[in-house]
Amino acid sequence: MSHNSITIKEIEPLAPFSQGSTEIFFTGHWSSRKPVYVNKTSPCRQGCPIGNDIARAFHHAAKGEYDEALRIYRQDNPLPGVCGRVCYHPCETACNRKSFDEAINIRGFERFLADHGKVDITREMTTNKRPETIAIVGSGPAGLSAAYHLARLGFSVTIFEALPEPGGMLMYGIPEYRLPREVLRKEIGYIRDLGVELKTGIRVGKDVTLPDLKKEYNAIFIAVGAHKGMGFGIAGEGSPGVIEGITYLRTINIGKKVKLGKKVAVIGGGNTAIDCARTVRRLGAKDITIIYRRSRAEMPALAEDVEGMEREGIKIELLAAPKRLITENGKLSGIECVRMKLGEPDASGRPRPLPIEGSEFLVPVDSLIAAIGQAPETDLANEPGLSWTSQGMIDITRMGVTTMDGVFAGGDGAGTKAYVADAIASGKVSALAIVCYLNGTDANKEFAEHRIGAASSFSFQHFIDPETYPSDLTKIVPYEKVNTLCFPHGARRDNPDTVGIKGFQEVLGGLDKAEMAAEIYRCFKCGTCTGCDLCFLLCPDLSLVKEKKGYSVRVDYCKGCSICATSCPRNVIEMREGIKQGSRVPGFEDFREKTSGKNEPKKTSSQSEREGEASLTGAPTQRVVRVEGATQAQGIGGGI
Repeated sequence: MSHNSITIKEIEPLAPFSQGSTEIFFTGHWSSRKPVYVNKTSPCRQGCPIGNDIARAFHHAAKGEYDEALRIYRQDNPLPGVCGRVCYHPCETACNRKSFDEAINIRGFERFLADHGKVDITREMTTNKRPETIAIVGSGPAGLSAAYHLARLGFSVTIFEALPEPGGMLMYGIPEYRLPREVLRKEIGYIRDLGVELKTGIRVGKDVTLPDLKKEYNAIFIAVGAHKGMGFGIAGEGSPGVIEGITYLRTINIGKKVKLGKKVAVIGGGNTAIDCARTVRRLGAKDITIIYRRSRAEMPALAEDVEGMEREGIKIELLAAPKRLITENGKLSGIECVRMKLGEPDASGRPRPLPIEGSEFLVPVDSLIAAIGQAPETDLANEPGLSWTSQGMIDITRMGVTTMDGVFAGGDGAGTKAYVADAIASGKVSALAIVCYLNGTDANKEFAEHRIGAASSFSFQHFIDPETYPSDLTKIVPYEKVNTLCFPHGARRDNPDTVGIKGFQEVLGGLDKAEMAAEIYRCFKCGTCTGCDLCFLLCPDLSLVKEKKGYSVRVDYCKGCSICATSCPRNVIEMREGIKQGSRVPGFEDFREKTSGKNEPKKTSSQSEREGEASLTGAPTQRVVRVEGATQAQGIGGGI
């Protein structure tokens, strides 16, 4: 032994020293608690009435796969271009990123995909044609949604529309500055391409009866919408110069003119009222006032639309209600209004407006537009066997089943929430109910099996193909389970407003590709494994194996320390007890054994097995570079 140093050769006889593989030591036998990879569901999806698979679409978009991201949206929603413009985006209220800095611009993302992605409708077609035929009454969002999903399953579907062009309220009730007609027509075109037949100018109940349809079709879905405005029950409301909001919008949308004068008042605080006021502004009126009986916080209209209206110079008179109309020489000249105060909540859950005695005031007007509510305008009201509610809506169950056998209903005409997304969701639910009716199965049970968390929505794609569906719909990722250390803060990218009032040009622009890429990067993609490799890099036991898709766990070497689970950015990994020793737990699928060639020589290196098909040159993989560079992207705010 040397006086100044000790060599390996000298120490070998004195101590055990392994110069080979440590794979003979099954350290995983110390614990039965092992990690399992489970794609979960994002809270934004649970918040979406339609049930769009938002996080998975963001994941594919992050890889530049915009067409696939759009296809994921269209598995539940046939009208992403429409919803990307007019949806009230409750998904953003549920977004986990909202608790971190600002919610993701999900509606803008949906619009971007619809505007830039390509649709291959043949991928949605089935070769398994069904013999049954289905009639749909009404081509609004509910009717189009039901037709789309039923056609995807191979049913022969015919839509009957009373108006000259399909689209319902989307075509005749929403102004073009919010929803360009070419966007709607393009998406209706895809539904036609699936084989859906559209018959316009036919009013069911007048031109053809419901009993006639029952003789010819195996099932019927009624989606007549709510095209009749409601009066407000005050003296003089039948005077010249008073027009109902839906009637006004429909008249303008078919290209006709309505003379209103210089001073116009609009009664109401919903989307129809705001649309009427901004339409009047675009047609030349300068003095426009919205009169709403509650406070701004209770206005059902989208906040961004109210703000846009105010930027256009339209006034809002809050906590006020019309009491009587004043006429001079047979023409409307003013509205006597009364101030209101808010009381206890009414049936809608909002504070009840109560008049303040002696607070009357006058609003001079030339015309008045009443936009306080809508009801179905249909010839089916006296149809025997079809029940109606006291509010004048078709009486249905949660699954859209009416009191008439084989007849289903949904959308605004059946009392769903008066939003486009909810009408689309209603059509999707009724499509499921119709399939179950024709198959002789329980619709409520089917809905429960494909339900998204605790929401009133379900996954149609999960219903079509549950065996290969990539995520667990019952597990919703809360904000507390997101590893926010992996994500730098970053500002939200909102869709830009166009400059000024330029006729009926679309007021909200789309994000360009660079801005959208930054917004896609901000998304946590909750519950969706993005292959970020953080678990692989941090595993102290080298027990995680990179597969062609996802990861697997070598149970014999995993001690169950849970570092991978606690560090996972998106809560994809969970620890489970009782995993059998001597096995390898697949991640989302053990792709190596299913896809590798049988004659391929087996790799013997432990590191080679862990990296799967990764390069062994010693250079960092692309994913490692991304992890190392995550904190350098402070201006974008996406993380790994």
